[in-house]
Amino acid sequence: MKKRWKKQIDQVLLGQTLSEHLAIDPHLGRMLAHRGIRTLRAAKDFLSPTLDRLHDPFRMKDMTEAVERLDFAIQNGDHILLYGDYDVDGTTSVAMMYQFLKNYTNEITCYIPDRYREGYGISKTGIDFAAEQKADLIIAMDCGIKAVDQVAYANEKQIDVIICDHHLPGATLPAAIAVLDPLRSDCLYPDTCLCGAGVSFKLIQAFTQFREEDPEIWYPLLDLIAIGTACDIVPALGENRILLRAGLERMNTQLRPGLKAILETRKKENNLTVSDMVFGVGPVLNAAGRLDDAMLAVDLLLENDPDEAIRKAGVLHCKNEERKFLDQQIFAEAQEKWTSCPEFLTNNSIVLFEPDWHRGVIGIVASRMVEKFQRPVILLTEQDGKLVGSARSVSNYHIHDGITACSHLLENFGGHQFAAGLTLKRTKLKAFQLAFEEVVSRSIQPLQKSPVIPVEMILPPEKISLDFWKQIQLLAPFGPGNRNPVFVSKNLMDTGGTYLLKNNHLKLSVKASNDERALSGIGFGLGEQFFELPTGNLDLCYTLEKNTWKGKSTVQMNVKDLRTGKNNKR
Repeated sequence: MKKRWKKQIDQVLLGQTLSEHLAIDPHLGRMLAHRGIRTLRAAKDFLSPTLDRLHDPFRMKDMTEAVERLDFAIQNGDHILLYGDYDVDGTTSVAMMYQFLKNYTNEITCYIPDRYREGYGISKTGIDFAAEQKADLIIAMDCGIKAVDQVAYANEKQIDVIICDHHLPGATLPAAIAVLDPLRSDCLYPDTCLCGAGVSFKLIQAFTQFREEDPEIWYPLLDLIAIGTACDIVPALGENRILLRAGLERMNTQLRPGLKAILETRKKENNLTVSDMVFGVGPVLNAAGRLDDAMLAVDLLLENDPDEAIRKAGVLHCKNEERKFLDQQIFAEAQEKWTSCPEFLTNNSIVLFEPDWHRGVIGIVASRMVEKFQRPVILLTEQDGKLVGSARSVSNYHIHDGITACSHLLENFGGHQFAAGLTLKRTKLKAFQLAFEEVVSRSIQPLQKSPVIPVEMILPPEKISLDFWKQIQLLAPFGPGNRNPVFVSKNLMDTGGTYLLKNNHLKLSVKASNDERALSGIGFGLGEQFFELPTGNLDLCYTLEKNTWKGKSTVQMNVKDLRTGKNNKR
């Protein structure tokens, strides 16, 4: 499917001003301007995301009440139950809070609900478990903002609750001791994009300030915060950027045994990036909650013995391999099912049901179906006599709004712009498929059904160098809202050194017409274009990366797409 290259509105003048005052490359100044940076102060803050720039945690609504209740619990020997979600954000939150509170008390129990028996969020089963443990206080992390009935149930059992969440609240807040959520309408906290681990960290930061202790007590937790932040795909801006940078620096100097064991199979233990967290660590930790017990992930993160960490990581690696197998199997089945549908060529949405699809994997497969067919996708499986599903969306189409328009056919649903979950009766499936297709067809635009590559700028080939790559790293860590810049270079020529790699990858060797210097590139999945490559007039769309081989570092292009001239093909 042809991809659109969408270029930024260039900010040449502002970029030039920033580069002159900051003594940086003019192209980097333009990249800062593209990220909404308008002042010298904002630029300095962005380029120096240090921990002293974190906001005062007491600016968050209910923080004083949360800290005072936590301090009371520790002073009086209350039993504390740490309750987290089963994804990476939730498991890192629980591990982080447990490691911190162990400095003050041994009266701690961890609990993560079963994805299938209890579902997302605080459950009455979990509260019953807390009562069995004689817990006096529950700290709920990455969940709880809509748990009105469940918190009321906990209150009946004389268990206090502190909520650390980052999801959108409902009309009524739970009657907890404290509800920490930057998205509360009455919360004036300046950063609304924290993940669950980030909000939980703010409680830790506030507690440290309350006790007038050295903040270095929470420095060992920075890696866990960074993993939760990276894997929850929140914007890599503001406090998230600060915490990501600090967490990566810690991981690259003091890698905890559990993470080292996970990353051993990637043969990478230093110069870790956000991508290593998202694609290397995240899937392994997530596999625990998808296919087994998410507490396996918490245990691994807290493990201090290297040999035991390797054993525990091995268990999760096996779970992740099982997840990959199911992913590939279901993806193949979903593709076949969709392409054989009479609506394949006409529908603007994809809604598929198969009773045996694994619930813990269909969300991943739905994302792959979106990438493949560029349509909003809902995949459904069966559980306890009902259909449960995961929805994923294309760029700029709000799938939660689309599902909301069909809510009269659903038992339950929730989510956000790009992802959602839903439950319905099997008898309503056909009606829902028709209704959802009608809703999508009314609102989706043709351009939303073609993949987009956001392009930072047109880059002269002579700028491509290791020194320029180092300049770009001043913008790191990269993530949503601060993507690794994508460049386009035009009218390149094949040097004759381009060749095919296995697995349909392309190794490129190109040069500018006015420069004999060969530029190296790798195009993953672009191998089918090898025999269509021209000898000239080649436009490449790429990011830059450092490639180290036998101790020598060079810069290479990671080619996302290419366009060729009509003549001079091989």
